[in-house]
Amino acid sequence: MDKVEKVFKFYEMAVRLKQVIRTGWKYWAVEKDRLESVAEHVYGTIMLAVAIYGNFGDKLNIDIEKVALMLALHETEEILIGDLTFYDQKYDNKKEAGRDAVNEIFKNCTTKEPFIDLIKEFEERQTENAKFAYMCDKMEAVLQAYLYRENFNTEKIEDRIIQHKKIKDMQKKGLDRPEQFFLEDTRKLYEEDEVFSQIACYLEGLEKNK
Repeated sequence: MDKVEKVFKFYEMAVRLKQVIRTGWKYWAVEKDRLESVAEHVYGTIMLAVAIYGNFGDKLNIDIEKVALMLALHETEEILIGDLTFYDQKYDNKKEAGRDAVNEIFKNCTTKEPFIDLIKEFEERQTENAKFAYMCDKMEAVLQAYLYRENFNTEKIEDRIIQHKKIKDMQKKGLDRPEQFFLEDTRKLYEEDEVFSQIACYLEGLEKNK
């Protein structure tokens, strides 16, 4: 296989993410004709990172170009394994399956180590770039949940989701909206970060004003 063919084959595989629907939105029963794909989520995370950096760059110790590439790659495994949530039975094996999928996807690339290393860095979340990228990934889901509820019905949530212990515990706290569940689930992630705490507080302010 020559290099041009490798380019085509990798691209052909990568764009499958345009067709992989974000599983969670099915479970949360968003009443919209076409739900967000994983590829659209990836775009959302990158643009959120750009927006945050564009307004708070002086407070951040990150390499925005590296973060953007990290986010572009962070869902690569889902090309092969699909979008798994913690409600799925296969979720327990996601880490190992994801690692195998990434190696399979990049196996024919002449230069692959830098990309695989970035994905690993994102998963381990030990660097400032990875921590920031991960928070963008989680916050993007919160913001998308808010926009879905604002524009489409999200009341008919699957029973197995509502009956999940984690969701029941949140309901006892008075939470009843998807974006509230998502934000509460990741609250500890943002508590010690000044910028993301402000974003979370802003969103909660929008909720209270409804």
